[in-house]
Amino acid sequence: MTVRGFRTKIAFNVAFLVLLSALFTDVLVVLVVQGVMVRSRLSEERTLMETLGNLVLAPPPGAAPAPADVLGQKNWTAVLCVDAGGHHLYALSNETYTLADLTAGTGAVLKSGAGRSDSLGLTWGVFWWHPEAIRVATPIGPNGAVRGAMASIVPLAPVYDKLRQYNKPVFIYILINTVVLSFIGLYRIFRIYLRPIDRIVRQADDYGRDEDFFFTFRQEDNELNRLSSALNRMLQRISEDKQKLQYTVASLERANRDLRRAQTEIIRAEKMASVGRLAAGIAHEIGNPIGIVLGYIDLIKQPDLAREELEDFARRAEKEIQRINTVIRQLLDLARPKEGAPREVAVHAVIEEIVQVMAHQPMMAQIRLQTRLEAAQDCLWADGDQLRQVFLNLLLNSADAIRTAGRPGTGLVTIATALENGAGPAEEKWLVIRFQDNGEGISAEQIDNIFDPFYTTKEPGKGTGLGLAVSFMIIEKLGGTIRVESQLGQGTAMVIHLPLTKSGSADQTREAP
Repeated sequence: MTVRGFRTKIAFNVAFLVLLSALFTDVLVVLVVQGVMVRSRLSEERTLMETLGNLVLAPPPGAAPAPADVLGQKNWTAVLCVDAGGHHLYALSNETYTLADLTAGTGAVLKSGAGRSDSLGLTWGVFWWHPEAIRVATPIGPNGAVRGAMASIVPLAPVYDKLRQYNKPVFIYILINTVVLSFIGLYRIFRIYLRPIDRIVRQADDYGRDEDFFFTFRQEDNELNRLSSALNRMLQRISEDKQKLQYTVASLERANRDLRRAQTEIIRAEKMASVGRLAAGIAHEIGNPIGIVLGYIDLIKQPDLAREELEDFARRAEKEIQRINTVIRQLLDLARPKEGAPREVAVHAVIEEIVQVMAHQPMMAQIRLQTRLEAAQDCLWADGDQLRQVFLNLLLNSADAIRTAGRPGTGLVTIATALENGAGPAEEKWLVIRFQDNGEGISAEQIDNIFDPFYTTKEPGKGTGLGLAVSFMIIEKLGGTIRVESQLGQGTAMVIHLPLTKSGSADQTREAP
C-alpha cells in the first residue's frame, strides 16, 4: 500500500470516527433532554390537576364553583374528575382516548391513594420509538385526605416536535465540527506519523543494491526513531546475509564444477576398467588368427607352390589379418575418448555394435546373445559413447552372473526394446530397453544396494563396484530411469526407460555407429 493510499484511509477513518462520536453524543443528549422535558411536562400537568381539583372537590369556605366552570377553562386532550365514590364530576374524552382509559386511571388512584403515570401507544420520537402519550392520575384532597381523583392524557408529540426542531441546528454543527476536528486530527497525524513514514519510504525507494544505506530520523519523531533503528539493523543483517549468500553460491558453484569433473573421471575410469576386461579376452582372440597367419606365411615360403595355391594362402592370411584389424578397431572405438556433446543416437545400432564386440569375447563363448529390437522408434538425444558404456556394463554383469550360476552351454542374454506412452498430458513416448539373463539372480536384501558406489556381489578383484552406479548416473542424466527385476536362482532383468527425441529437428545430428 502506498503512503498516499494510507493517508486516504486514515482521513476517511478519522472523519468517520469523529462523525460517529458526535452522533452518539447527540443521541445521548437528546434522550436526556427528552426525559427531562417529559418529566417536567408531567409535573406541570399533575400540579395543575391538583390545583383545579382542590377548587372543585375542596373549595374555600363560601365558594363552591361548578366543575365545568373550573375544569372547562383548560384545553385538555382528555380529562376525568371523580369524587371519592367514583362519581363523574367532569369528563372529556375522544375516539383516541376514551372514557374507559380515564376511568381506569382514577379507579387505580382511588384504590391505592397514590398518583401514577401510564404510557399509552407508541410513536416515532426523535431517534427511536417512544410512548405516544402519558396518562397522569392523581388523588385530590387537602392534607393527604382523598376526596376524589383526576386523570388526564398528556400527548408527547409536541415534546418530540420541539426536540426535532431544536436538533436541526445540531446536525449542522455536527457536520461543521466533524470537518474542523477531522482536519485538525489529520494535520496532527500527518505531522507526527505520516510525514516521517513518508520520509522513510522515500529513502527506501532510493535504496541502491550495492550501496551503503541507512534510515535517518529526527528526535521529534518519537517512536519512529525506534522503527528507523530497527530498519537499519535489519538492513545491516540483510547486507551481511547477502555477503554470506554470495560466498555460499560461489562455493556451491566451485563444488558443482569439482563434482562434474569427478563424475567425468569416474565414468572414464569405469569405462577403462570395462575395456581392460575386454582386452584380456581379445588378446586370446587375436592370438588364434596370428598363429594361422604365421602358418600361411610358412606355406608361402615353400618354393614349389603353384601360383593358384600361393594366391589362396595369401587371401586366407589377409582374411585373418582383417579379422584382427576389426577386433582391434572395435576395442579402440570403445576405449577412445570422444566428444561428449549430446546428439541424436540410434539405440538399435549401438546395441548391435556392442553385441558384435562381445561376440568375440571368450567369456561369451558358451552364452547365447539374443536381440529383439521391436521398438518402431529408437532415436535418443544422448551421448552415444556413454550409452555404449552402460550397455557394455550390463552385458558384462550378465555374463559374470551366468558363469557364477554354472550354466555352461545354456547361458542366455536377451536384449529387447519396446515403446511405452508416458503418463503426462503431452503423451511423450519412452523407449524401454530390457537386458534379461538367466544367471544366479540377486537376493531381495541386495537389490536395494546394487546401485550404491563400490557395492558389488562379485568376489574380490573381479569388480570395482562402480559399474551400476555409473550406469545409474548416466541414465538419470539423460532424464531416464533404470531399475532391477530379479529372483534368486532365476535370473535378472535390468530395465531402462529413456525419453525419445522428436524426429525431424533441424539442429540434431544423427549418430549411427
